Amino acid sequence: MRLHSLTLRNFRGVKDRTVELPALGTTVVVGDNEVGKSSLVEAFALVFDYPDDSKSKRILDIQPVGQDVAPEVTVQLTLGGGELTYTKRWLKNRATELTILESDGRRQSWTGREAHNEAERLFHEHVDPVLWQTLMVGQGQSLVLPTPADAEPLITAVTAESGTPVDGASMPLVLAVEHEYLRYWTRGGRPTGDFARSAKTVEAAELTAAQALKAMDEVVADIRRAERLALDLDDLSGRLGDHLKSVEELRERKQATDEILLRRDSVRARAETARARLENHTRTRVERERMLAELEKLTKSNAELAERRKDAETVAKKAAETVHAAEAALAEVVELKDERRGDLHVAERLVAKLTDRAELDRLLVQQTELVDVRARIATAGLVLDGVKVDEALVAALENARARVVEARAALAAGVPEVSVRRFGAEAVRLSGTGLDAGAEVPAELADEIQILVSGELVIDVPGQVEVRVQAGGEAATLRSRLDEAVRLEKDLLKRGRVKDLPAARELLRKVDTVSAELQEARRTERSLTANGDPSERITLLCARLGVSSTGEEEEEAKPAGKRLTPVEDVPGQMSLFSQFEEEEGTFEFEDLVVPALEGGELGAAERSLENARAELAIAERLLSDAEFAAAQSRKAAEEDRSEAQQARARSELAGERLAAAIEALEAARAVLADEDVDAEEEKATAEVEAVLDELTAVQTQADEVGADEAAGLLGDALAVATRLQGERDVLRDSLRTTEGRLEQSGRDGLGTRREMAELELAAIRAEHEGLKRRADAARRVYETLGRHRAEAQTKYSEPLQTRIESLGRSVYGPSFKVWLDDDLAVAERELDGNRLRVEALSTGAQEQLAIITRLAISHLVSTGDSSVPVIFDDALGWSDKGRLRDMGALLGRAGDHGQVIILTCMPERYEYVPRATYIKLES
Repeated sequence: MRLHSLTLRNFRGVKDRTVELPALGTTVVVGDNEVGKSSLVEAFALVFDYPDDSKSKRILDIQPVGQDVAPEVTVQLTLGGGELTYTKRWLKNRATELTILESDGRRQSWTGREAHNEAERLFHEHVDPVLWQTLMVGQGQSLVLPTPADAEPLITAVTAESGTPVDGASMPLVLAVEHEYLRYWTRGGRPTGDFARSAKTVEAAELTAAQALKAMDEVVADIRRAERLALDLDDLSGRLGDHLKSVEELRERKQATDEILLRRDSVRARAETARARLENHTRTRVERERMLAELEKLTKSNAELAERRKDAETVAKKAAETVHAAEAALAEVVELKDERRGDLHVAERLVAKLTDRAELDRLLVQQTELVDVRARIATAGLVLDGVKVDEALVAALENARARVVEARAALAAGVPEVSVRRFGAEAVRLSGTGLDAGAEVPAELADEIQILVSGELVIDVPGQVEVRVQAGGEAATLRSRLDEAVRLEKDLLKRGRVKDLPAARELLRKVDTVSAELQEARRTERSLTANGDPSERITLLCARLGVSSTGEEEEEAKPAGKRLTPVEDVPGQMSLFSQFEEEEGTFEFEDLVVPALEGGELGAAERSLENARAELAIAERLLSDAEFAAAQSRKAAEEDRSEAQQARARSELAGERLAAAIEALEAARAVLADEDVDAEEEKATAEVEAVLDELTAVQTQADEVGADEAAGLLGDALAVATRLQGERDVLRDSLRTTEGRLEQSGRDGLGTRREMAELELAAIRAEHEGLKRRADAARRVYETLGRHRAEAQTKYSEPLQTRIESLGRSVYGPSFKVWLDDDLAVAERELDGNRLRVEALSTGAQEQLAIITRLAISHLVSTGDSSVPVIFDDALGWSDKGRLRDMGALLGRAGDHGQVIILTCMPERYEYVPRATYIKLES
């Protein structure tokens, strides 16, 4: 089947639109959301499924809301060798028209229901529904992996390609076996039909027989229960009788101990009475002591009040003199306080100034340290920047030195050696290896000289003899190797700016030292600036103290900067350090002239400040005391007269209280003399002690016989007796109930009912066994045929698997493999040796695998009459840009074998599809 065009009128949001589709190749239909892309797929499905008079909800839904119009669809396609033009209009002015142009040029037409029936027949005759649903991917279904095992065109295609016929006889036989199997079993293998009903009948008969048997078992259990209850009742009655005897014994014991408890209660009552009498005598003693003390206090108070009255008159006389003296003292203290406040202000200003000077000195020292540390950091940075030696260079130098040594050893072993000794005073000139050409041998050289000859050596004694020594060709090669090794070593030394390998090693060690010092200097800098840059505080203190620079003369006297100390004992590196000088000079605060702070000056000022504060505090206290004294003097002068009168009134009142106290004491002594109070208290104390001794003896006797526990033991025993009596009553009731059930069972004829149920069960089982044998036979035939078909399916699934892997390798690479299940669906995927279930793949990978599988199916069936287009609605929404490129190329190639239609609102997803036809849908 191939789609050529599709026309929609009044279909959902589409007013009138016709889309022309190429019969071969990949077509991308682009449009915004709700422009009607998905409506194209829906319209094609509805036009074959629903007649024009349908009132289905799906037909009602495609009519535009609020418009009295008729949805209409016209589709042009090739189907079964003929070209069809099929038009259908629903709901209003209903119409169905079908025109077929055969391959031989004949044209046929139908209208109405006949047109619908003929189109439906042709569609179902030439289009496999499973294949159509598999290759038509609606919106939101791109992640669903196809399971095309029931698609007959696919099975035919893979069977033809694999050369393996479908095993298991013809389809009529398969359908007959399946029909017989489904009489007894569901597709899931559960009983059904008469077989299932027979099994339920057997279950019901077994339940009835089991219930009858259970009833008989319950009768036997009741007989045993009655016997056990009778035995338990006898045992419990015996235990209850024994326990009641114990209760009587405890009751007699309690009666015997009640007399002791009564005597103990009597002694306790007498003890309480004795304690009350003792408390009364004690209160009497305390009250007598209080009265004597109060009498003494009142006598003393009366004398004191008389003395105060006399003193009040003297104070009143001197009050005027005291007020005058207090006011004079107050004026002097006010003057003293003003003087002390002025001294305090002077001391505070001096201490503040000296404190600022001390803080400035400390900050200047800190600033000096900070500048020095920063200079060290800059020095270390320049040193590290200038050093060209690192571990790699040292390793290269070591290798170069080894090559030089090896080359020299090879040269020494492979060239001739000439010994020259001078005996006279004549000049001898040597040329060649080891000496400059024409150089004369020093006169003091008297030892023998050994020279390796790698080229030509001339020994010349002017005017007497000339000797030439010529080396072989191999010597030149050895010499060139030595020269190359020496040149490489010199290049490395030049690059590292060192004279030899030991110097490079030493310099590398010094670099480590400088790096450590740099880290330490940076830590010191962070410590010095932890509370902020000291320069800001120095500027503030200088402004507060009025400190300024000394001028140009001292500026000239400052040092121009300090030279950095070079790294010691490292030849070839001295120039890196000797050229550096500090450009900025010393920091700007060294120009400040800060008056020197004498030792102890600040401490002396602070002590003066504390003294001034103490003197002011003393003056303020003196002023307060003077003001208070003056006020008190004036107040005393005013109150002296009233105070004298009050003193006389208090004295008279005290005399009255004293007389009343004497009278009350005499009355108490008339009742009980003072010397008898203590005697009565001691007598009451002895009585209490005697009663307590008697109570202790009675309590000991009660403890010996357990009088206090007797009542509790009796109560516990009575509770147990009550519980046993209740259990006995329960056993009696249970026994009566069980005996009643046994009597009723005898009247119901349970034995006969059980025999009838067993006979009926045997008959039903015999009938069920016959059905079961037929059902098992049908299942064995069905499973055998299915097993053979599965084996054949495994063989003919290979072409589909091969096609999926071939397409997938163009996207994922050569390591891509898949495994299919019994439904020909992809179950597992392997990539780069990692094999995973499809469910474990990412969303994008699952969608890509589903698209690849559908394209493989389309490729296999594209040459048959039953082929259908592949339609993707809004796919590839979970793929990255790289996968979009690969999938686009695959979709483009898929169009070479069939018709591929893509609907999308995101055209950039398919910009990598080659040779695609783009159709733009306007809103």
